Amino acid sequence: MANAPDPLASAYEIAKLHAAVDGAFDEKLMRHWFGAAWALCAQYAGIVFPAARIDELVSIGADGALTLSQTPSSDVRFYAGGKLVATLPPGSPCFQPRSEADDFAGCRMCCPDLCCYCDLRASYTAGMGAGCDDLPPGIVQAVARVFAYIVENRGDAELDEHVLGKCGAKAFLSPYLTYVM
Repeated sequence: MANAPDPLASAYEIAKLHAAVDGAFDEKLMRHWFGAAWALCAQYAGIVFPAARIDELVSIGADGALTLSQTPSSDVRFYAGGKLVATLPPGSPCFQPRSEADDFAGCRMCCPDLCCYCDLRASYTAGMGAGCDDLPPGIVQAVARVFAYIVENRGDAELDEHVLGKCGAKAFLSPYLTYVM
């Protein structure tokens, strides 16, 4: 797959077309604005692209919930020392935040089998595009809308959550948001 197009380069071309800026600004400036648009959308929706291999020490809460630095997109392998002690799927309840209502109801600990290990290490993949995946069209459209907003304002734009709403990007990012109730 050495000839496969770079998904970020393809998204950049779509953003330029969306903003109708071809030739209006220097290429270096447009790439800078695209990078800013990408960073804002990725940060807001928790998007990691390209996928990255994570190997980290894990903290375990009093309720047995595991705290990982990223949302896993592959199985998570847990090691104590050099020994594999558990493998959990990315959607495991051990990674989900627990509510006070659950604790009040006396629910059992989430991952009691892992709470007794010292120096517990997790190894997993986080993000999208681990294979030859393209970026989802909704993400590309959100970035294109933020990019167009930046171009319309000649780079003079506050890059925050409000901009995502003003330009319509928030609607395209909503499927990637996690809401905890």
